[in-house]
This record gives sequence, C-alpha cells and structure tokens, in this order.
Amino acid sequence: MRGFSAGAGVLCWVCFVAVPDCLGVALYEQTPASAGMQLHAASQDFPDESSFTIIAADDFAVPAGAGWSVEALGSWFTTGNSSGLPADGIRWMIWSDDNGEPGAELLNLVDDGYDPATGLADVDLTASGSAIDLAPGTYWFASQIIGEIGLFGQEFHAGSLDGAGTANFLWSNPGGGHGFPVGWLDANGTINPSTGQPWSDVSNLAFSIGGTVVPEPMTLGLLMLGSLVLLRRRRA
Repeated sequence: MRGFSAGAGVLCWVCFVAVPDCLGVALYEQTPASAGMQLHAASQDFPDESSFTIIAADDFAVPAGAGWSVEALGSWFTTGNSSGLPADGIRWMIWSDDNGEPGAELLNLVDDGYDPATGLADVDLTASGSAIDLAPGTYWFASQIIGEIGLFGQEFHAGSLDGAGTANFLWSNPGGGHGFPVGWLDANGTINPSTGQPWSDVSNLAFSIGGTVVPEPMTLGLLMLGSLVLLRRRRA
C-alpha cells in the first residue's frame, strides 16, 4: 500500500501538453506551473481509506457588471502515481464565499472526464443539465479525483503561479487522517507544527472555467430597448 502525502514537494516530472476544452469563452483560467516547479496539492477521495479523503478549494471572482453562465470546468492533475488506471471519477464543486471560506454549495457533480495519460480533467456541465449562473462576487472551486489508494494510487491537483484569486487555496480533511485542524485550513499560510514549515508550498490551484457572460438585468434591458427602437425605425 502506498503512503499518503498531503502537500507538495514530491518530485513530479509531468508535462502539461494541452488545455481542457471549454464551451463558450474562457471566463477564468489559472494555468499549471511548469514541470520544473513541482507544485501540487492533494485533492482526492479515497473510498478504501476514507479518513484520508481530502479536498482542495481555491477562490475565484466573477467581476462586477455582469454574471457568468458556467458551462464547462477543467483542471490538471500530476499523474504522479503512474498506475495508468482510469479514476473512478472527478468530483466538481463550486461554493459561494462565506467570510473567506467555502459557504453554500452551488455545484456537486461527479463525472468521468479524466485522462490518466495527460492528467487533464474536464466536464461539460450543459450535457448533464448542470450549468449554473453566477452573479458578480467571490466563489470557491474544487476538483477532487476519486480512486482507491490501494489500486489507483495517489494523484495530486496541479498548482499554479497565476493566482488571480485573492486567497490561498484551502484544504479540508473531514476524517482527520492528515491531522489537520478542524474545518478549512489555509494550506500555505498555516504552519505544520511537526515540520515548522507551511503545510503546502502551493498557493493556488490550476483550473479553468468556461461559459458565457450574462449581462446584468439593467444592461440586458437597455439592449432589448435598443433593439426594439432599431426595429421600429426600420419599419417606419
């Protein structure tokens, strides 16, 4: 049985050769750090070792002035276990923000869109009727690989140096197998007492959000009014 690692720093020689396909436009993207940076963080559901199940969540913001229709999500994993086996699935989650932590759950979907050869994971939310609309504001994203440690091994969510969000990524380990404090942990800003170093040297996760921009109601109303005026002029 393979050992567990909660943080980054394990050698990970992986080349990111593609970007997950996104429907519509790329609304948000934090690309993976280069292979030489060796940045990654655990985010995995272990059905055979549930106490070690851990999820990594990173913040993102929908800018003021218009909302988003989120239609596709993508993320990168390290393929560090070299098993070559397909994962049992990828869990995709989005929460609203609650004082700097994930709050109300807006999306919780399990899908099988994962390529163990490249580490790329993506999901088409429109195909399952799971697309969601987000108003301007702060939110949290997570993608969690699902696979037994005894069979599939352990893989890691790739880190990013882009960091467009305002906060470090957070970890949650409900079963306590990693010995974290209760609740969400600022993985980069909290010291591991056994090492004297941060729990992780990753600040941000690599992920992408695709979809369309949804005009705010006032803007949409003005656009409709403008179209109506133009139509009347054409008829005159």
